[in-house]
Amino acid sequence: MRWIGAALLLGAPAALAVVEIDGPLTTVRVEQGQSIRDLAALYLKDPDLWPQIIEFSGLGSVVDVRPGIELKVPVVQVAAADDALAISLVSIQKATAEGARIFAPIEIGTAIEKRDEAVEYRTAGEWREVVVHANEATAHAEQALDISLQQRDRAAEAVLSDIHGAVEGSKPVETGWSGRRLNDFLIEFERLRTLSASTAQVTFRDLSRLRLNPNSNAVIQRMRSDPLTGAETTKVSLVEGDFYALLNQLHNRADFEVEVPGVETEATSADFWVSHDSAASRFANYDDAEMRIKARGQTIGLGRNEGALVPANEGDLVEVTVLDRPVLFAPSDREQIFNGTVALAWQGTAEAAGYWLEIAGDVDFNAMKVSEWGLTDRTKTVERLDAGDYFWRISALDAYGLPGERSLVRSFTAVLDATPPFLTVLAPGEDAILRDAAVRVSGESEPRASLTVNGAPVPPDETGRFEAHVEAVPGLNEVVLEAIDRAGNRTSKTRRFTYRADRLAALGFDPSIPTDDAGHLLTRGPELGVSGSSTAEPGSRLIVRDATGEVVADALVAEDGRFAFTVEADEAGAAYEVEVVAVSGAAEGGTGFTATRDALPPELSFGEPPPRATAVRWLQLWGSAGDAVALAVNGTDLAITDGSFETLLSLVPGSNPIELVATDRVGNVAMQELAVVLDLDPPEVGAAEVRRTGGADDGIEIVVAATDATDLKQAAAYTLSVDGEERSGYLRYDPESGLYRETLPPAGGRLKLVEVTVEDYAGNATVRRFD
Repeated sequence: MRWIGAALLLGAPAALAVVEIDGPLTTVRVEQGQSIRDLAALYLKDPDLWPQIIEFSGLGSVVDVRPGIELKVPVVQVAAADDALAISLVSIQKATAEGARIFAPIEIGTAIEKRDEAVEYRTAGEWREVVVHANEATAHAEQALDISLQQRDRAAEAVLSDIHGAVEGSKPVETGWSGRRLNDFLIEFERLRTLSASTAQVTFRDLSRLRLNPNSNAVIQRMRSDPLTGAETTKVSLVEGDFYALLNQLHNRADFEVEVPGVETEATSADFWVSHDSAASRFANYDDAEMRIKARGQTIGLGRNEGALVPANEGDLVEVTVLDRPVLFAPSDREQIFNGTVALAWQGTAEAAGYWLEIAGDVDFNAMKVSEWGLTDRTKTVERLDAGDYFWRISALDAYGLPGERSLVRSFTAVLDATPPFLTVLAPGEDAILRDAAVRVSGESEPRASLTVNGAPVPPDETGRFEAHVEAVPGLNEVVLEAIDRAGNRTSKTRRFTYRADRLAALGFDPSIPTDDAGHLLTRGPELGVSGSSTAEPGSRLIVRDATGEVVADALVAEDGRFAFTVEADEAGAAYEVEVVAVSGAAEGGTGFTATRDALPPELSFGEPPPRATAVRWLQLWGSAGDAVALAVNGTDLAITDGSFETLLSLVPGSNPIELVATDRVGNVAMQELAVVLDLDPPEVGAAEVRRTGGADDGIEIVVAATDATDLKQAAAYTLSVDGEERSGYLRYDPESGLYRETLPPAGGRLKLVEVTVEDYAGNATVRRFD
């Protein structure tokens, strides 16, 4: 029922996704030169989904994928899952843009959680669960949107929209500090502080944000909203630490005031940073709009990328230009990193006294994951990251501790990959016997994996295919291949082959041995006698092995080049390999064959069953002879065309015996015997009687005697006169008595049998009238 409920709640697109997830798998035939990753990229738009094709196709591993095989590809399922994910993302973004993080934090949080679960299920290939959770995310996001649209028409508190680490708060009625959780509401005069390595984001009613950095303490002094004009007044007092503010420029805000001890501010800027400690207060503006600083009778107007220092003592205010934005080096944008560890690097400036690193789970830095201040190096390794997408930026810190312009944002994806890369060796074959010393080693592995062949690096191409060459030595050789993916997972394979630079001897079987269309050698019994000739020198051995490699026959080549041996045959076809071994012991080639037992006679069938009797002097027989190669009718050979036969037989009066004998290529015989009677004489009608079964008012009984050389039909037409009125009907035949009978209802008057028609199965008829 949850599927139906989700479909009704989410409307047509989601309902369609639910229906499509149950759609059939797409059957795809592997073409020559196609890899499993090619198919995943072509049909699923993601080459890394190749394990799903292996699983749905019921294959053991990628080794089983070969040209011509048909695979089951979840095209509809993946498309439905991705559509559901896209719909849920749009719904979440729309709700968030309307303030759902403030007005419907539980609903939007649930929506995000459900979508994250859907993404995890997609990674695992659980397509039905992807659609279910994505649809649930869409439903919660739409609920959050409805709530937000209603709540934006009235006053609301600010919300603690992001927490990283330990964050505490104290409401006006509380005397101490207590822990704060994500999505807690904040009211006027509530105090908020972050502990070491912790950050908190406060989102106001108009979606303006204030990010409180580690070891900071602030008070929300005032949050007022005029329902008539929509104007809002917000005042935040920074007691200790630092924060940066990103105000909503689209909202007609009346006032956003920042209070710092000993300093007055007037900010029309929508992007600024403020800090305060025992030594000084610091301000930096990153917006074109101005931020004005007033202290000790002095006023400074800060433009874009300008900052100010207000010493705690009686010193003058210092106005500076903040440092330029650093340039991010590594990792490259959107790069994948593995096992939860990323090495970050950037280009700084000579004036920088340190750097400020921020890593978030979203491009707007609403969900902070790492915030580290005062880094001295231009590199930083971050460990123990969960799987997911991350966004990072760097700000340079000057000698006053003012952060400069933020770098451009880059992203990376953390992938937790514990699956070894696949490695398929196509050539040489396992235990192959090769004649050429230059051996080609080829196969396929995971793209961008590091591959070595006997320790030498062999880079795969962009599709994962690789090729190398090794020089073989006489006898047994061994090639060791190792693939290492970017996560450090390893897959090793060893391929063994034998190099023998010997001449090849021809080997052929006698044409008298029956074969089928596939070239298999046929026999009627459980054993097949194989004979033929070879160009190998007399005395060479022919070693015959079955499919398991076991030797089942060992023959010698005679002086005239002839050979003979016997092997077992079965209905499924037993495969054998013949190896020619010279007198010197050197291998001189060989061949393979399949011995198939055919113990079934041909299947004879008639296109139209012959009649038991006929009044026609000729009979047409036609039908199928199965796999017969010879067919005789009453000793006369018939031609077989495409497994069918047809003949015309002349009949003589009386019984005509017919015998069909079919023989297949190994001597199996099928026989059918039948007899057809040529009956040219009509039935004889004997005595006939019409009588009443009792008195004048009783029923009427008609009895007619008839005989024939063949069988009589079961019904005979009659005409009866009752007091001059004729009535017609059918008499029923009783084979035991040889009489036709019929009993009629009572009828008064004179009775007279007018006519009776009797027929046999040969089509002869006798009409007798009774005058």
